Amino acid sequence: MGDVACEDAKRRGREDAKEDAKTRRHEDAKTPRASAHPHVFGSSHPAQRRLAEMTWPEVAEAVAAGATTVILPLGATEQHGPHLPLGTDTFRATALAERLLALLPDALLAPTLPIGCSDEHTGFAGLLSLNTDTLVCIVVDCARRMAAWGVQRLVLLSAHGGNTDALALAVERLHHEVPTLRIWPSLATLQRDGDSINAARLRIARTDGIAPEAVGIHAGEGETSEMLHLRPDLVRQAQRQPGYCGDITAIMPRLRTAGLRPVTPSGVLGDPTAADAARGARYLDADAAAIAAVLDW
Repeated sequence: MGDVACEDAKRRGREDAKEDAKTRRHEDAKTPRASAHPHVFGSSHPAQRRLAEMTWPEVAEAVAAGATTVILPLGATEQHGPHLPLGTDTFRATALAERLLALLPDALLAPTLPIGCSDEHTGFAGLLSLNTDTLVCIVVDCARRMAAWGVQRLVLLSAHGGNTDALALAVERLHHEVPTLRIWPSLATLQRDGDSINAARLRIARTDGIAPEAVGIHAGEGETSEMLHLRPDLVRQAQRQPGYCGDITAIMPRLRTAGLRPVTPSGVLGDPTAADAARGARYLDADAAAIAAVLDW
């Protein structure tokens, strides 16, 4: 009898194991399987479209599926007054690019270039800067390689005004060297699109009672609000103080020839004292939406 009972127990054990396996297969069939390529193009999540986080087969697959636009953000490493870090424009460029990526489902995001043309900040400690022709070559070289693996459209997204001349020259070269590559901003739309983006920002400031002179163009209320939103841990609150708050147009020729130091010893163009993190988020969102709206392809 003991042997019979033992055999019955073994049989019931085998039957239970089969039933458990059947149940597991049924549950597995109901559970979506993770993709073998989690970064495959087609996901709406921007985190899955950053070149630096993708493998080459994933990039090739994305391009084949239609991801033929690349956003190339450009920042700078330069003074931003006594209250903001040197990498302010790089943080801003990255944040703008991430927002634009969310609005362009057929785009991939390149890493941000952290050094630009910033010689107007000579005289302030910490400056890293490139000659204009150096940045031109960097942009052209990167764009040519992108075109070689299938990129058809390139967004040059600069958060630093000092990069403008270099980008204009780079665009001109690329029109001749890689004529199949469409580029924003083009030479024809550079000023128009810049004015459109700036207007969106100033509308927000006006609604909140912030004067354009306070918003400023460098380390003023505008950039300080954005940094309070992006990296409040890097904003030296106690060091916020007004800089030059006069007519920017009137001093632009001097800024171009002599730099910021003779005009504003603190390095600030604007008044950061009224900066607000929530407004900074609105600035960034408005800038990204304005860029998406003027893309003419």
